[in-house]
Amino acid sequence: MAMVISLTAFLPGLGPADEGSAQAALSKKAVPVGSRSLLEAVRAGDRELADLLLRATVKPDFRDEVGRIPLMLALHGGRPDIAEDLIASGADLRRRDKKGDSVLGYAMKAGESSEGGRLAGIEPPTGWQPVHLALQRGDVTALRTLLAHGANPNGKGANGRTAMALALALESTPDEMAALLKVGADPDARGPDDRTAIDILLARRDFASAKLLLAHGADPGAALYNSVVEGDRETLSFLLESGIAASGTSKDPILVAAVREGHAEMVAMLLKAGASELDQKGREGQRALHLAVAMNRSDLSKLLLEAGADPNLPFSQPASKAFLAKVRAVGYLKTHLRYDSRVTPLMAAADCGNLELARLLIEHGARKHIWTKRKSYYPIGFASRRDDVKMMQLLLDVDPDHEERWVKVDLSEQKAWVYDKDGIEIFTTKISSGKQGYRTKTGEYVITNKNRHHVSNVYKGAKMPYFQRLSCGDFGFHEGYCPDYAESHGCLRVPRGNAAKLWSITKTGDRVVIVP
Repeated sequence: MAMVISLTAFLPGLGPADEGSAQAALSKKAVPVGSRSLLEAVRAGDRELADLLLRATVKPDFRDEVGRIPLMLALHGGRPDIAEDLIASGADLRRRDKKGDSVLGYAMKAGESSEGGRLAGIEPPTGWQPVHLALQRGDVTALRTLLAHGANPNGKGANGRTAMALALALESTPDEMAALLKVGADPDARGPDDRTAIDILLARRDFASAKLLLAHGADPGAALYNSVVEGDRETLSFLLESGIAASGTSKDPILVAAVREGHAEMVAMLLKAGASELDQKGREGQRALHLAVAMNRSDLSKLLLEAGADPNLPFSQPASKAFLAKVRAVGYLKTHLRYDSRVTPLMAAADCGNLELARLLIEHGARKHIWTKRKSYYPIGFASRRDDVKMMQLLLDVDPDHEERWVKVDLSEQKAWVYDKDGIEIFTTKISSGKQGYRTKTGEYVITNKNRHHVSNVYKGAKMPYFQRLSCGDFGFHEGYCPDYAESHGCLRVPRGNAAKLWSITKTGDRVVIVP
């Protein structure tokens, strides 16, 4: 017997027939008009006799020795045709036998036995409604039939569970979920552990059912945020494809969370889906770009800059402890974030020596001539304190990988040479470096600025024509008296005429190597 036949028998159908003719027919058959006769007819599977007895107004709810009514016997005996007649004659569908099994329980067991016995022999728990029992048996056809005839999908069964809550507990199929949602089941129902339906389904990777719930208005809650924090690309992709907004108004924007977790692919997915949280601050008190820069992540910064993040907005002050923990300990950035202000992403890139990041920022409009408010440090100042020649060159618009020229100074010979990009000498001159107690520092430097008429603010207004400062420091080339020995206070004096020539040949950004 197909289960759906048994369940459809519970729906309105047949009406009473001619009582007189039925009694006459029973008289001819010598069958007593009574409830016991009806029980025997049903046990024997004699539909004709059972029909006559019903038409003769025999009540269909007489019980046998174990409390079963004829309807239960018909279902148990596999006779849906007789069951339909009994229901049409008013059989009480709420009756239970002495074991507590309901009429519907008999129908369910009968239906399962004919379909291979998937759950054969399981007693339907007391208190469950028909839709719950259909879900327990996994029969979507029966479920649809009940719902189509007005079964309440939000009615509560045993333990106060609705059909949707039960479906979540049973891991019902998308078809069963769809049947419930179609007639108004709550898409925000909670499962046995009080998690929302969406959270339960996403955890199971049941995206088909989750999509149905979202289509019926389920609240995704924090699902998108959680997928980012957990690094769950598959769930994030599903939610975005389902139309869940990539931006939110939480205290910790999703985009910032994706940056914090270092998920470049997820950042790209969120931006592609329309994330517009570039100006919103996360729980550390900083925007997504500033967090990416502090983490020294060029890949994340590139995505954010291409999406329109402003590279000239300073880091927010005061910087929180949580944010400072993200900043590398080496360098001066952390100190400036604590005690200074108007610190920009380009300064941060210069401080950590990340040429790729600095290039990206400059390409997207980062200004090189902004300075910190308290200490008046420019981006190049951060690079100079680290003796980062390549970074200083980049900030001076010189490609550090393709130098046009460079300068060598030999302190022992008191001479300087200029070489072109092929290493060919193009100029040489004598110099006078720092004397005893003012020794000129050795190492690699960059010409960071040039001043034709420089006047010293250290040596009481001393004139230093053709001054070329090295690495933002307190020394450089300038015109001056040049004996054949070291005589300056640390600068590199160049004779009159040659100082002008050297000035004309060199450019800011040129590298200067000073050897002992």
